[in-house]
Amino acid sequence: MADKKKNTGFALACFVLLILIILIAFIVKKDTIAKNLKDTDFFNRAFGKTPEFIQNYTSSADTAENSADSYDEDVVIQLAPDRSEPETSVAEDFVPETVLPAQNEIPPAAAASEKAPETEKAPAVPEKKPAAVEKPASAPAVQYTEATLCFVNIDPEGSVVRKIVSRSVPKNDSPLTTSIRLLLAGPDLTNSREKDCMTLIPPGTKLLGARVQNGIAYLDFNENFEFNTNGVEGYIGQLMQIVYTATAFPTVNSVQFLIEGEKRDYLGSEGQWIGSPLSRNSF
Repeated sequence: MADKKKNTGFALACFVLLILIILIAFIVKKDTIAKNLKDTDFFNRAFGKTPEFIQNYTSSADTAENSADSYDEDVVIQLAPDRSEPETSVAEDFVPETVLPAQNEIPPAAAASEKAPETEKAPAVPEKKPAAVEKPASAPAVQYTEATLCFVNIDPEGSVVRKIVSRSVPKNDSPLTTSIRLLLAGPDLTNSREKDCMTLIPPGTKLLGARVQNGIAYLDFNENFEFNTNGVEGYIGQLMQIVYTATAFPTVNSVQFLIEGEKRDYLGSEGQWIGSPLSRNSF
């Protein structure tokens, strides 16, 4: 009987010891054991019911994992900037700070100018003054002289009458040539002194040359001078007009007529003599 009690007490002690060992192991390995019991569903298979503390047990790892999961759900990583809000330009908001140089510090620009070698300045080129523009000399006043021209007029009886007129013309080096050519051009009917004048010199007559030698004026005319439609009175009249105009010059006493550079004895078919110089006394 005593042996039986002894064995029972030993068995009970072993059981208690085992319980302590399990309890200590459970405390030490609480998370691992509880997790294994929950994962293997040990109590439900062995006793048909799982204790409530095993069902509600959550290991620290699971808690950390759930925390991480919960953190991941709340964290949103924005890879691209949100274009819904206007971007603020850094250049617009940023105001650079003005850095003042230290009291004894030389500004870089001044230091550079001090270090730069002095360049010898080129001598100043004297400014050229524009040359004075010479004003053109005023043209000398035109000097005039009186040219004496011999025209004719027909009186009421039908006779040819000389009419000597003077015309103001500019002075030149060939006054005789000027006067003869004005005479060949005919009277200026706009001039009151010439409005009643006419000429008997044939139209188209031209002076080809003129020279004065020993008081004789050699006057050369073209062939038109040979033909006068007014007859003898016309020939006499044209010769008289030339002689009186030429002898108005003090250096001319008579006129020698030439036709196309040649000396002729008679003028026209009427045979008016021109083979020698003619003076005013010839008429």
